Amino acid sequence: MQIRHASIFLAVFILLTANLQADEKFITVNYPPDRSVREFFNAGISISIPLQSVDKINVKAENRVEGDIIPDSNTECFSVPLIYGINKIEITAFNKNRRVDQVVLNIFRRSDIESAYNKPPSEFEKTMFHLTNNAKCAQCHIMNPGQNDKKPITISSFSDLSDKENEKTIKPNSTCFPCHKSITSHQYVHGPASVWSCLSCHDPDSAPKYNVKQPRSEVCFGCHTEQAAEWKNKKYIHGPVNIGKCEICHSPHSAPNPYNLMKPTWDLCTSCHNDKKSGRHVLGGMFFKEGHPTKGKPDPIRKGKELSCASCHNPHASDYPNLWALEAEGPFELCLKCHKYYYK
Repeated sequence: MQIRHASIFLAVFILLTANLQADEKFITVNYPPDRSVREFFNAGISISIPLQSVDKINVKAENRVEGDIIPDSNTECFSVPLIYGINKIEITAFNKNRRVDQVVLNIFRRSDIESAYNKPPSEFEKTMFHLTNNAKCAQCHIMNPGQNDKKPITISSFSDLSDKENEKTIKPNSTCFPCHKSITSHQYVHGPASVWSCLSCHDPDSAPKYNVKQPRSEVCFGCHTEQAAEWKNKKYIHGPVNIGKCEICHSPHSAPNPYNLMKPTWDLCTSCHNDKKSGRHVLGGMFFKEGHPTKGKPDPIRKGKELSCASCHNPHASDYPNLWALEAEGPFELCLKCHKYYYK
């Protein structure tokens, strides 16, 4: 009888211990809070874990496996690529191949150019890291920028400062780099970001802190002086330029597309100009049933480039209606810039 009672006691003890371990939380998310809003390609995430209890962290975003992290400290920071809309990010902790904890973050990536993702759901909120209590981060990181975070740069200096030979000195000298390095992970990197001169655009004295002066085009034109002079007197100005929001089309940090475009040119334009996605632009239903191609063909004038909306329209400013490029006064004059064999 005593043996039976001992066996029952042991079974109950094991069951209770297992339940306690299952309920124990090993992952603490330092930042961002759940249901946050982001606007760019990546989200930076910081978590704390008890190193003695966790030997592997797996990260999934929208069922895409982003990879495994082998922790070497009680705090781990990493970035996750975001798609437009709600991103479900699963962070799972393991110990000796046994799952010991999991947390789920929901992050909404909003967009100025995708109408479906222009406004986040009401339960989502944009948060500012540098306005939150980040004392935990300050244990390892310098939380205020230094003199190396604003460099005496011009457009002509970017190629020299961002040279591979200088990367070893540029990056460690930036207090921003250790936490924000993922913002320059794409192929095309904006000049100030390429040399980690963050304070060239971000104002440490602004409210909220490190905001960019509005309208943001004034900051852009501080370097892009030729464009400012060329466009200011044009008769027709493209909407994003007119309202001073260059970042609607261009990433201020880095992007996978030339000119730091948020999307390839045709996809970017048709994100707003949805009616041009049909393939019937231009002359669709008039002279040709299928219309003039707007992509997928070589550009006959801009050698080495693909035909796109920018082949016929200036994406910034023009003296001609419909932002026509190539100094065309009218539509048929524009056609003849390429189709010269019709005019003899």
